[in-house]
Formats: sequence, C-alpha cells, structure tokens
Amino acid sequence: MAAVGSAIDGGADLGDEGALAPGTRVGRYVLLGQVGTGNMGVVHAAHDPDLDRKVAVKLIRAREEASGGARLLREAQALARVSHPNIVAVFDVGVRGHQVWIAMEFVAGLTLRDWAATPRVRAELLRALTEAGRGVAAAHAAGVVHRDLKPDNVMIDGERRVRVMDFGLAHGRGAGAEAAPPAPAVAAPVGREASALSARLTLFGSLPGTPAY
Repeated sequence: MAAVGSAIDGGADLGDEGALAPGTRVGRYVLLGQVGTGNMGVVHAAHDPDLDRKVAVKLIRAREEASGGARLLREAQALARVSHPNIVAVFDVGVRGHQVWIAMEFVAGLTLRDWAATPRVRAELLRALTEAGRGVAAAHAAGVVHRDLKPDNVMIDGERRVRVMDFGLAHGRGAGAEAAPPAPAVAAPVGREASALSARLTLFGSLPGTPAY
C-alpha cells in the first residue's frame, strides 16, 4: 500500500456539520471555506503553504465519530492504494482533536449528476462513464471495491477529466477479507497490526451504499 503522510494537530472537536471558519489550520493546511457536505463528511477548500497549492480537506461529522473516523481512515487507505488519472489523489491524513481529516486533490468542477443535468451528446456521456469505469477498474485491480459508486461520487473538472471519489465505504478484496466472520458495526483500532480497509464496519445483512445504485 502506498504510504500516506500523517499529522497530529491539537484543538477542539469539530462543531456541528464539521464547519470550521476560514483561516483555521488543520494539520499544516489553512482552510479557505466549505465547498461540500456528504452523509459523513464536510469538505473544505484549503491552502497548503508548504507546496503553495490548493487542496481539499475532508473532515468527519462530529456526530458520526463512532464509526466515521474509521471510515475516513479507510477512505484514505483506499485512495492511497490507487494511483490513476480517474481517481482523486490523496496527499495526507491526520487527526484534529478526536476528528480525522484527509487532504486530497482539489477538483474544481461538477459532480457527474450536475454535469449530466445539462443536455449532452451521447459521445460525451459515454466518454465520462468510460473514464469513471477506468477509475473503478484501477481500484479493483488494486483490490479495492468502492461499494457506493453513484453520480454524486464522480467529479468532472473544467478540462472534462473525470475522477471517482468518496471511498468511505470501500473495502479490500485481499485474502481473508471475505472469510472474516460477521461482526457488529464497531470499528477496531487501526494501527500497524490492522488495516482500516479490512475492518468490518457494516452490520452483517445490511445494505451499504445508496440503494438506488
């Protein structure tokens, strides 16, 4: 698995919805403003002063802390395992107080859902779906199953490049992953002896992801 840098930053827990004021530091990153929310996380645009570049920083919602932190670590590990032009790139992961964050590639664009709301010719739609499929195929080749692929988890930038993102429900397909016995939806500690990708975070018999997809 590719290495993921980490940083520990003291501070209070995130407030409601994980909203933090512009100028707040998360790790070495300076938040610029909130750009999106999801079922578990809040995404902020941020500045990386060391490399002088814009990044996206995803923080878990405070009320999701019990399993959300482990899911976010799982997302970082899943994304760091895959290097592909159609997968959003992860740069860093760390902890702020009791909250986990991921610093990743900032993609200025639209979700596939919003992009497709404008009438498109069939060739454009096929190209976008094909590129998303290539990203998913690359993840599968690395042993990572997304489990929540949908239009809201695919971004298209201004140059029409497609990225698959949001691997928070991903799991590994490595040896033993399928043989693990059913377990409650409680995350085990993630350390050198355990990978977040191999941790079972879903109740046995439950349906992960978005049912419509």
